[in-house]
Amino acid sequence: MTNNTWPTVDTELIDDVTLYSAKLIIPVTGPVIIDGAVAIHGDRVVHVGKRRWVLEALKQEMTSHGTIRERHWDGVLTPGLVNAHTHLQYSGMVQVGQGTYDRFRAWELAFNEVYAEAQKTQPWKQWAEDGARQMVESGTTAAADIVTDLDAAGALASQGMHGIAYWEVMGWHNDEWMEKGRTELIRQLRRMNEEQLPNLGISPHAPYTLESEPFVDLPDIARQLNMRLHIHLAETPLEAGTYPPVLTTYSASDWRDHDWESYRQLKDVGKGASAIQFVDQLGSLGPDVHIAHGVWANGEDRRILRQRGVGVALCPRSNRITNTGKDAPVREYLEEGNLVSVGTDSLSSTPTLDLLDDVSMLYDLAREQGYASDDLTHRLIRMMTLGGAASMGMHVGRNRIGQINAGALADFAFFDIPVDTSSPAGIEETLETLVKHGAGTNRATVISGREAYNNIWWHR
Repeated sequence: MTNNTWPTVDTELIDDVTLYSAKLIIPVTGPVIIDGAVAIHGDRVVHVGKRRWVLEALKQEMTSHGTIRERHWDGVLTPGLVNAHTHLQYSGMVQVGQGTYDRFRAWELAFNEVYAEAQKTQPWKQWAEDGARQMVESGTTAAADIVTDLDAAGALASQGMHGIAYWEVMGWHNDEWMEKGRTELIRQLRRMNEEQLPNLGISPHAPYTLESEPFVDLPDIARQLNMRLHIHLAETPLEAGTYPPVLTTYSASDWRDHDWESYRQLKDVGKGASAIQFVDQLGSLGPDVHIAHGVWANGEDRRILRQRGVGVALCPRSNRITNTGKDAPVREYLEEGNLVSVGTDSLSSTPTLDLLDDVSMLYDLAREQGYASDDLTHRLIRMMTLGGAASMGMHVGRNRIGQINAGALADFAFFDIPVDTSSPAGIEETLETLVKHGAGTNRATVISGREAYNNIWWHR
């Protein structure tokens, strides 16, 4: 006989509910809802469904003197958007992001020049918080934010946003890393922890700025500290493989058994492994990792990412501005079933922090690359919400985001676009309008039940 222990269910009646109703609600984890409503109590969703049904359900769960405060929106209500890759502390480097570069190295040099000048005044806190505010105003409620300077570490927290602040590790050679790198990392993480930031992670920058030892150590350190990892990977032509895209067990035979000091060393002697294959051999990948860009990922690289459970944050506008050499293989990622999400990168490499600007470009890229399925708008909506949450491991559990369902955190965005619910075709047209033309149309943002941004007059 099995002795099951069931969780205690809180059956207390509630006395204060905010009801957000809308012409069209996109829960992501359920079908779209016409004339729907989301009831929230505190920072949580209580119910989501047809407005009439939600009101009936609340009658059974509220005290006799309970109050319902309704806010109605004639547009589209979605989960708060999730930006899966950004550097908020570079939000003051707009002149770099608005430049034109003939190669990736030219963008790097322009970035380094402005960064070095900014180091004199250390504006990182203000820049990072300004960037976080811009995200909130565009409907983003969570982000994977890479932090290079400690003053920028509190950007997400400054706006009450969710997500992870990833401490960036770059520029270490093996000997230096073994001598003092690990100690320095722990010291920095301890200082970030003292700031009581909600979630911390580690970001090994890229195979061209770190040698092998950090890529071996950092995943171990992160996993022992219960932190996630985020890597810039397959962003530049340097990281592309030249082997035929077949299984690594065949293509790696001439390099996998050698102890390479770095990925650059491997490339310098003419080995054709990709950066993804290289860090995979070092044990740096896993379901607690997501990567940024993934532009130069061939079929075998994409298989490795799927096999290891690694998500990819696609940043199409940034790839064009920094001149990564080509666009990411959006069609292949979608057709092959990789976990994909959307990132803006920073204002040093993109014109805005509005995630829907990148979503619109991904729509066009997917079609241009031959993705013909009629589910594209649905895939993109998932990418900008639940996909981003999944890339950070925040799609399940008590504090789940990127979705609207009972018990989830109450994070919403309200978009001012034409809504046609008269037919299935009209609904599909509305969803397409959101992903293609939704940038700049967010009018209110709710984070954990709090109206973090409000630029509309509520009805009812």
